[in-house]
Amino acid sequence: MKRNMWILIAAGVVAAGTAGFYSLRTGTTEVKWRTAAIERGDIRQRISATGTLSALVQVSVGTQVSGTLSALFVDYNSKVTKGQPIAQIEPTLFQAAVADAQANVAKAQAAAGEAKRQFARAQRLHQEKLIADQDLDSAQVVAEKADGDLLSARAALSKAKANLSYCTIKAPVSGVVVSRAVDVGQTVAASFSTPTLFVIAQDLTKMKMLAAIDEADIGQVQPDQKGQFTVDSFPDEQFKGTVSQVRLEPIVTQNVVTYNVQIDVDNADLKLRPGMTASVSILTKLQNNALKAPSAALRFNPMAFMPSKEKPNGTSGPAVMTKPSLKGAVSKREDHLWVLKQKQPEALHVQVGITDGQFTEVSGADLSEGLQVLVGVEEAKKPASASTPLRVPGGRP
Repeated sequence: MKRNMWILIAAGVVAAGTAGFYSLRTGTTEVKWRTAAIERGDIRQRISATGTLSALVQVSVGTQVSGTLSALFVDYNSKVTKGQPIAQIEPTLFQAAVADAQANVAKAQAAAGEAKRQFARAQRLHQEKLIADQDLDSAQVVAEKADGDLLSARAALSKAKANLSYCTIKAPVSGVVVSRAVDVGQTVAASFSTPTLFVIAQDLTKMKMLAAIDEADIGQVQPDQKGQFTVDSFPDEQFKGTVSQVRLEPIVTQNVVTYNVQIDVDNADLKLRPGMTASVSILTKLQNNALKAPSAALRFNPMAFMPSKEKPNGTSGPAVMTKPSLKGAVSKREDHLWVLKQKQPEALHVQVGITDGQFTEVSGADLSEGLQVLVGVEEAKKPASASTPLRVPGGRP
């Protein structure tokens, strides 16, 4: 009797499991569609990038002469005016060079004077037929050479004075010192390249940002477009700027091509600082009062969720859908939206325009504000027989 009872229980479990499996596989539960309405409103198409802030005019100050820094007159964040001394190189050697050049000028002047007198004497003697033509010509050559030596000595004196003046390093523009690379006592050498001593930002109330724009998006960027950006120092504040330059120079980094776009920024409150990294969004297109559909509706394919026997004629296979570009469309193009007609999905041919990622501009004869379009399906609930295990008395589940 016990053996027969266990056989009957086992048979019941198998029968119940088979029935649950069949119900799960061939159930006729109606598909629950998710819909959203077509709206009317503004669509703003933007592209995003990162960039670095810097002063609108930033000048690197170097030295044209070599020597030891004997004094520094400014430091970080110092405000300077054009022509103001900001550093001093030890001038002793250059002062000596000026004195030597002055002495050479004096000697050249004396030699030139003597040569002129000899030439004048030779002219008088030649008129009296007392010297030959060759002697007169020689006196003239000596006088002209002496004049040339005098000019050379005066040029050397000017050069020596200029080098002496370069010992006093002056600010080339008015602004703020944002970088200092030297200290007192340090030797600087201006042999093949000019060493940078200071960096001066001319006016920090006007700044610029160089944003790296991907090659796929650069065609949409034009001068005078508006941009918004944030920086890590003020994450809750939006700053504004205007595109002033779209550079043609390609920048290749790990086989990725980008182009620098300059965005001018007003920094009247001096919150922004050179070198800050910004996340910028540039407004490339704006469509006012447009019909817009959720972008998810253009990506949704209802045929993938319907049994074959319920698919409309001509839709036995998966529908070929064109996904809207998240970067935005330059011109109108054909696509599909799906609506419910007599509880069955029906495709509407539409033209799509720009997109902000969440909504896409659409147009078509069958479209109107408030029209419900399919965007997805509700998650189906599993039958209780498939989710609740049966337990055998005295045995394991």
